[in-house]
Amino acid sequence: MKKLWITLLMLPILLGLSTCTTVKNQPDYDALLLEAVTAGDTEQGRAAATERNALIRIGALEERQVDFDELLLLARLIDAEAGDRRYSDEYRFCVGEVALNRVASPEFPDTLREVLEQYGQYPCTLEPEFVDLRPGQGCAAIALRLLKGERRLSPAVLYQSSRQIGNAFVRFYDRRDGYIYFCESVYTDLYK
Repeated sequence: MKKLWITLLMLPILLGLSTCTTVKNQPDYDALLLEAVTAGDTEQGRAAATERNALIRIGALEERQVDFDELLLLARLIDAEAGDRRYSDEYRFCVGEVALNRVASPEFPDTLREVLEQYGQYPCTLEPEFVDLRPGQGCAAIALRLLKGERRLSPAVLYQSSRQIGNAFVRFYDRRDGYIYFCESVYTDLYK
């Protein structure tokens, strides 16, 4: 038991951290992740996410772990669906959150990639330029906030449509697109 405690006390030193290390001495991982997303630099992004997640695992950062590839994919979706400046940040949050709600839902596939690749659901992801899309800073920041756990919708909100499908949780109006509804599943009991 004594050896276990010594090992645990030595772990930060072995990992190159002092026991007095504070978050202010750490790189700004959020900034590094966002820079990598907007630059399309997957190598830098994965490295920053790996370092950040390692610090979270040992308790040096009190954050939620983030997978860089998922961050890039979500940021691309938000940019493709709502990157136009006529859309509000609130709308962008809803677009990204619906996709994440689907991942968490028993009604849809379990990964973001599978959700986005479902037939007829997100046609923008099938466009050839989607794989090279460099999301704007705003869309990337919203994607990061969502992956870190920020939420604005009910977990039952699974649909984004130009027509109301079931109970509309929120709606937005755009002069060009008309109303866009964010609607709940008809199986709301699954989300209580």
